[in-house]
Amino acid sequence: MLMEFKVKEDNYNSLLKRKEVLIEVDHEASGTPSRIELKKAVAAKYGTKPENVYVIDVETKTGTQNATCQLQVYDDLQSARIVPKYIQVRDLPPEERRQAKEQKAKKKEEKPKEEKPKEGKGKPEKGKEEKPKPEQKKEEKTAPEAPKKGKEGAAQ
Repeated sequence: MLMEFKVKEDNYNSLLKRKEVLIEVDHEASGTPSRIELKKAVAAKYGTKPENVYVIDVETKTGTQNATCQLQVYDDLQSARIVPKYIQVRDLPPEERRQAKEQKAKKKEEKPKEEKPKEGKGKPEKGKEEKPKPEQKKEEKTAPEAPKKGKEGAAQ
């Protein structure tokens, strides 16, 4: 499917070696375009590989047929390593995304949670000692309030 889009902004970030692109896609014939379709269309326009394109955000306002998309087009894969892991996983095809999530779950299962000895037992006790002090202050505050009520009752 050939996708037509308008480039709203196109800034080159020389420090990070990437183009930060904001595009608007008209999708009247179908729903919001997938990230895979966006990557392929933008890669074709800028003459790079789809692996160097990362879709950061796709937003379609309710009731409209236009999607605003924020993408980053990197010069090479080496400079693209700064992309957060969750964006890398989110931009994968569904099968590869599922595999990545399964691998992550396996890693979590393999790492047993080590129980750390509680070293700060003295600290909570200090906190407990401090708690009664404010309560005592509250009691002191309530004691002076009682005579005020008495004075008000005598004035009436």
